[in-house]
Amino acid sequence: MKRIKLILIITFLIIKSTYSIQPIYNIVYESKFHQNILPENLNTAFYLFDSIDSLLIPKSNSVFENNFGNTLFRLSKIFFTNYLVTDYMLTMNHEFGHGYRMIEAGGTIKKIVYNWPPPFSNDFSYITLDRPANFTKQQELMINLGGSEINLVFSDVMRKNILLQGRFNYSYSFAYLYSSNDMPGYTAFVRRSAGDPERYRQNLNEFYYSNGKFLTRDKIKNYSFLALFTDPMNFYALKSIFYDYLIKGKHNSKVEMLNLSNRLKYLPRFRFEYTPYGPELVYQNYFKFGSKLAQLSFSHSDSKLPDSWRATANIWNVKPINKLSFNFSGQIWQQPEIEFYHDDELINVDELGGKLLATVNYDIIKNKHIYGIAFQIGYKSSGFSIGEQLYKGMIIRGGVSFQLNNDK
Repeated sequence: MKRIKLILIITFLIIKSTYSIQPIYNIVYESKFHQNILPENLNTAFYLFDSIDSLLIPKSNSVFENNFGNTLFRLSKIFFTNYLVTDYMLTMNHEFGHGYRMIEAGGTIKKIVYNWPPPFSNDFSYITLDRPANFTKQQELMINLGGSEINLVFSDVMRKNILLQGRFNYSYSFAYLYSSNDMPGYTAFVRRSAGDPERYRQNLNEFYYSNGKFLTRDKIKNYSFLALFTDPMNFYALKSIFYDYLIKGKHNSKVEMLNLSNRLKYLPRFRFEYTPYGPELVYQNYFKFGSKLAQLSFSHSDSKLPDSWRATANIWNVKPINKLSFNFSGQIWQQPEIEFYHDDELINVDELGGKLLATVNYDIIKNKHIYGIAFQIGYKSSGFSIGEQLYKGMIIRGGVSFQLNNDK
């Protein structure tokens, strides 16, 4: 009954709230290491980079007297600026994702080595870690998946902001393509024995071998291709940078969604997520209702692996009054057994679990800019939830928020 009341209250807020607002960007802090803070702050860094880009970097150069010359000018800017900046930031994000999961397990980061992307280098970047004395196989799986996991969190934040704004800025294109496709792209096209997907699959199969459960490379590769080619945002990213910007010289382009009614728009997508008990297949559904965005998704395990399922609901930009806005996020899941050490205590989780999180933004509008404070509070039970710690506890984060050059 309490859940039904909560759903009715949230639905009422969605329907009654009619204010419109651009995405708010947060700089957040939490005392514990985890995988949500860095992606949130990196999205803010890309927003600042895009703002500087739009103000200082021209789309054409008067030295060139024809469109072909300006196209070459923009191509050089893409290659020597967007490509390199994005690769460095999201490669380091990927490596820190491994490190955060090791820190959670009680280990430490020794060093991170960054190598430039092709054609500047053919070497992979990597991280070296110190493992604790007490360490389970599923914690090893968490290290394997941690790099791609943190980039999925980054892409979720970026996708939410793009859909709220309804436009795709070209300077986000490489960032979205890298982060959202880190997991499926790495799995589909890289077969290094030392690579994350191969080590993940090997460790998973060793863990479940006695039960006759296993994951083949062909199957996970098929899931990867399905995720790559069924994400409509990949199309918008490619179009924004290689057509709208490179050919047309436009800074951004419109993102279309399916019109279910005059006020309700819809966008589906599929992806898979690595977990410490095998990949979950995720069916995501985005709904845009005026200036608000909602996501409903359902996921389940592969048929050859232990049963799991998860239902997720997110609602962003609920604005009951002018300066105050809320985001709400909730999950409920059923997972197979997860075994991990926390503070040298062995914990076994095999139960129904969930997570609730609320974000509050209070805004101050000044000279067409928005400044404010951001606060997050929530709770999760023990178990796996992308970007969160395995063990149960309160979630408390705080920081500042802003949106530059607001038209309101």
